[in-house]
Amino acid sequence: MGANTLISPFLMSMASHKLMKWLFRAHSAALTAGLTNMGLLLLESTSSCLAESNEQRKRPPKFGSSVPLITSRGIATTTVNLENLKSNHEDCPMCKKFGSGPCGSIFKHWLACTDQNPGKDAEGHPIHVSKCFDFASQLSKCLDDHSEYYMKYDETKNYHMGTSKDELKDAWSEFVRVTEDNINSHVYKLEQFPEDIAPTMQVRLETKTGTAFFKPEKSHGSTIIVAYILDENENLLAAGSKDDTDMGKFGCVLRFDVSGDMKLATCRAIYEEDNDTITVLSKTMMVPKTL
Repeated sequence: MGANTLISPFLMSMASHKLMKWLFRAHSAALTAGLTNMGLLLLESTSSCLAESNEQRKRPPKFGSSVPLITSRGIATTTVNLENLKSNHEDCPMCKKFGSGPCGSIFKHWLACTDQNPGKDAEGHPIHVSKCFDFASQLSKCLDDHSEYYMKYDETKNYHMGTSKDELKDAWSEFVRVTEDNINSHVYKLEQFPEDIAPTMQVRLETKTGTAFFKPEKSHGSTIIVAYILDENENLLAAGSKDDTDMGKFGCVLRFDVSGDMKLATCRAIYEEDNDTITVLSKTMMVPKTL
């Protein structure tokens, strides 16, 4: 079955039913219990920049809060802001439980999708059943794979729907892991950045930090979806979506730490395309020797 093949309402209903059954089965104990650096501001030394408005400039992120999700139909371009989602569901015990741990990122995408698709269609079926099928399927599989973790979680009742730096890095690490696997298996194409949109990099030796600048658009207008940076050992240094990294006239910017033995940094990005092919653009650059 191709990625764009229509999925029957029966299969979508079954996937949604299986997911909800898993969630409520795994969460029943909790319900019964009461439902109870970089200092870089990208300031130029020109008078025109210093004369700008007094709007507060945000720092470039290391790991953004809007993590895309890879589905059977490609990369979900509507990203989910994990911090906003947390505040909207702070009083939901089930959300706190499944919003953390190995399935936390997928759960948050599924939850955001259901929030964005309320109500029923003309035939009386919940709209989110069809709109959120990919997320529900992935979440169901993830919960099956990690059932022991979430069953044991009931014993601690350590529920939190956090968006700590570690959780954001974990979510991005999973996204990049799947992306790199798809590159290696030739599901995604890997190409060098064209010169006109090639990223640039700056390194500050005294602070052992770096900054990478990505073009937000290609020449024909397609916009960036996500960008990330790897070292020569394929360790993830930084990652963010367009919403996270957009720094106005500076483009899309990520900051990262530079270790003493780091020699190379690889910048990669995915831009929106009209066809079904996902192409990952890449550029590897030398990192100056640190002191």
